[in-house]
Parts: sequence; structure tokens; C-alpha cells
Amino acid sequence: MLDVHPAHHAATTWKEFFVHIATIVLGLLIALGLEQMVEVVHNRREVAEVRHELSDERETNRRALAKDATYWRCETVELKNNLMVLTYLRTHPGMQDERLPGSLIWSYVREPHSEAAWEAAKTSGATRLMSREEIEQNEDAYNKLRQVDDAYGAVWEALSDASKYQFTDSRLSNLTPQQIAESITLTEAALNKHWLAGVALENLAAKYKDYYPSITADEFSEAHNRKPFDTEAHNPAFAATLSQMKSAGFP
Repeated sequence: MLDVHPAHHAATTWKEFFVHIATIVLGLLIALGLEQMVEVVHNRREVAEVRHELSDERETNRRALAKDATYWRCETVELKNNLMVLTYLRTHPGMQDERLPGSLIWSYVREPHSEAAWEAAKTSGATRLMSREEIEQNEDAYNKLRQVDDAYGAVWEALSDASKYQFTDSRLSNLTPQQIAESITLTEAALNKHWLAGVALENLAAKYKDYYPSITADEFSEAHNRKPFDTEAHNPAFAATLSQMKSAGFP
């Protein structure tokens, strides 16, 4: 609130009148200037606090993504083991569980990702104090985090489908040939979804270099049973296919 006090006595000359007017205007300008200065300081402090919270949240998510990459490697081995055991069981139906080349493990471990600080910044309107580039970068990073979460949600559903035989009988030796064939198909689907979750992890780490290194190309190839390009280049069949692709304009 700005208080404007009247003059002690009425102006008797034009000079006194204009002095009074100038005094009032100057007082208003000073008051408005001080008010704007206070608002600027407040805005700067607010956006600094928001950026600090976003930085802390990003560090939390960076550590979570690093653990996710570790879990991804372990779960890749588990799923490939499960596929190997089920494939063996298909050719040895009725084989006792104790004599199989391994056991089935359906583990699923995730580190929670947070976007509370970013949502709070948008709700409070603090993002209006940020540059367009900063807003777009944050939004893109959080969108990629959501893509990771969505990919892992699909993995969880696929693992639940692949292990549903346990509701009937957890003994693998009691599975029918039809159940074994279905479990193999569902395990392959789970492994594919798991592979795509790794791709989502790597997409985030590749875009934002401050995140920890994620899944490597060799690990992706190994999970997918793909041979390295240098090795495949010596395969005549692969060379013939590559030649056809190049003739079609493939770089």
C-alpha cells in the first residue's frame, strides 16, 4: 500500500503547485521502484531454490538409473537362463527339476524415479522465471524418464505372464508340452520387453551426458544374440545382404 499525504496547505502559486505534484510523482516512482526491486529479488531467490531442488532430484534420478542399468544386466542373464532351461525342458519333457541345467528365476528390481520437484515447479508457476530452453530441456529429460518407467511397466506385465504357470504348479517337470511351449513364447516376449527397457535407459544416458554411462552396444548385441558387425562382415550371407541394402541406398 502506498500512502500519499496531502500538502499541509493549499498551493498559492503555480510554482508551489508543480513542486507538490513533482514531489508526489517522485515518491510514487521511488515506492514502485522499491516494490519491483523486492519482487525481482524474491523471484531470483525462488528460481534459485527451484533449480537447487531440481538439481538434487536429477542426482537422485542419476543414481537410480545407474542401479537400473546394473539390475538390467543381472536380469538379462536370468531371462536368458530361463529361456535356456525351458528350451531344454521342451526336448526333455518330464525331466525332474533337480536334473535340469538350471532353475527359473523371475526377479524384478527397480529404483524409483522422481519428478516431484519438476511437478511442484510447474504447479507453483516457478517455471515462468526460467528460459524457454531450460524448460524444454527439463521437460524432455522427465519425458525420457517416463519412457523408462513405461518400458519397465511392460517388462513387469511380461514377466507376470511368463511365470503364470506357477499358479497351477511350480514344478517344471509337471508342465505339459503345451505349457512349456507357451512359457517359451512368453519368456521370449519378456526378454524383448526387457531389451527395450535397456534401450530406454541408454537413450536417456546418451542424450544427457551428466547421467552415468548405461548399457553398451556390445551388451545389447549379446542380449539379442547378435554377432558384432566386424564378425558378421566376414559372413558371406551377411555380406550379400549388406550389398543388396547398399544398392538400395543404405549408407
